[in-house]
Amino acid sequence: MGADHNRYSYIFSGKWVPLLPGTEDRIVVYFTSLRGVRRTFDDCYTVRRTFRQFRVWVDERDISMDTAYKKELHSVFGEKGVTLPQVFIRGRHVGGADDIHQLLETGELTKLLDGFPRREPGYVCQGCGDARFVTCGFCNGSRKIFDDEEEFSKRCLACNENGLMRCPECCS
Repeated sequence: MGADHNRYSYIFSGKWVPLLPGTEDRIVVYFTSLRGVRRTFDDCYTVRRTFRQFRVWVDERDISMDTAYKKELHSVFGEKGVTLPQVFIRGRHVGGADDIHQLLETGELTKLLDGFPRREPGYVCQGCGDARFVTCGFCNGSRKIFDDEEEFSKRCLACNENGLMRCPECCS
């Protein structure tokens, strides 16, 4: 089994399921907020709305806002053609939109979400408005910082390729 053994777990219907290390205490949803492909956007919206109806805290990872999430998702599956959304609960891959819908219909989703902290009804993060990202506080989104000692601009290491940082209030 080798290195792949650490990336997979033998659960659910007797098949190997990808693991997302470091997320054993949370729900993670990889999605896109881009509306380029209607079906993908609708599936992402529906899955996010489903979890909001349960009022559970979700680590939402928008791959259109940060390419690191896209790379992370590709490394988990070992391929690039992964459809969105993709959901991990307690570090284990649960599936995409159809899988979440099926789990919801059978009542299994309720069981999987048991024990997760709940959000207040109508809660919206005051730091980012639930966008999960804020403009970088070091470079103000320019992605450049002036180095006084060397007297030239350097790439800001605190933000991503869009000049954004994860919201410190809701994504810590």
